Amino acid sequence: MVGSYSQRGGRRLARLSALVLVLCPLLRADTASADSPAPPAATIPAEQSALVRFINRMPELINQALPELQPGGAYWLYARPRFGNPFRGGFFRIDFGGWLKITDHLALNAGAQSYLGRDKNDNNTTRDGFYGVNTGIKYERPLSDPAGSAMSTGLNFTSPVSRQPITLTDGHRHTDPYFSYSRPLDPKTRLIGFVTVGADFLSRSGMPSNFGTNQLHSNSENFSVGVSRPWKKFSGSLTFNGASTALLSKSTRQVFSLNPQVFIPLFPNRIKFARITLALSTRVVVGPDGRQFGGGASLHWDFRSRPYGKIP
Repeated sequence: MVGSYSQRGGRRLARLSALVLVLCPLLRADTASADSPAPPAATIPAEQSALVRFINRMPELINQALPELQPGGAYWLYARPRFGNPFRGGFFRIDFGGWLKITDHLALNAGAQSYLGRDKNDNNTTRDGFYGVNTGIKYERPLSDPAGSAMSTGLNFTSPVSRQPITLTDGHRHTDPYFSYSRPLDPKTRLIGFVTVGADFLSRSGMPSNFGTNQLHSNSENFSVGVSRPWKKFSGSLTFNGASTALLSKSTRQVFSLNPQVFIPLFPNRIKFARITLALSTRVVVGPDGRQFGGGASLHWDFRSRPYGKIP
């Protein structure tokens, strides 16, 4: 049985991985031509171009709600492989999608989440398909003081799709408005501070509810505050997150977490329009279900319409 699964699952996994790896580079248009809009470094002094490059990567690495300084016409495609243990009921998952700056200040995004693996809740049947979709809109703009500061506000929507394994989603649609602000705290070291405030509105999707440990079960307000900076060989961030149902629901439940992360570029400065990053993280959570401690590793595959430039 394991051999049969390995053959079928291996073929499906190979097709899924090949599709992502082949399509993403092919979708890259030659938008960095002579008639393209001015590069993002033009928004602040040229000597701070390394700072701009790092600011533009923060939505990739930390939180897609954060602002960036890319001009209109730029786009970003991404893939996020997540590895489980298929022989113990886990799933190999790939989140993929893209962002498009339709003007200097307005960006649209869309994506999907796919899976492959054995479902231990369905007689270890091999399953694959899509389990979620997402879309959103974001307005962002640079701020004059201090140089490199920026703000964004937007709305994201996520929904489960099909009849995926119950363990992959919480069974609800999420509508998430937010406001984000980032600014350099120390331009010499490229230390960036950021804050995001928002809300999470839940609605039933017709699928079974499957809330995880310390996940809030109703509408909530939320925030995150943190710092991030690049070093020569890697980048790092530290984020404190909080959410509460006190203002938007009848119940009062809170959850807080502390999330340190390290981002290590693989094959740095060798591919102009693509970057592969190894992300290592730990997480400490305190909520209504008690304390949780965990960690993980994942890969970020990102493709930009303009060259990344050297590691800042």
